Amino acid sequence: MDDFLWHKVSENEKESIRKQAKEIMDKFSEKISKVDKKISELLIEREEFERTESDGKETNLDFRKRMFENAPKKNKDFILTEKKKW
Repeated sequence: MDDFLWHKVSENEKESIRKQAKEIMDKFSEKISKVDKKISELLIEREEFERTESDGKETNLDFRKRMFENAPKKNKDFILTEKKKW
């Protein structure tokens, strides 16, 4: 368990860490060089690819109605949630 605690790193340990890191990076670069580089990008072409922005003043009454139908606790204008219960 003492291996996980902080300790001053000696020059020998630093060199050992450098060697291990280089070995890991070399192995990774070797493996990644074997990956097929012909990965095609998945592109979806659409006529409408951006949503139209609104001023935010409009409300979607259907969405509001569904939200209130799904809420277990509600009153006329608000969805009631627990407070500091967790």
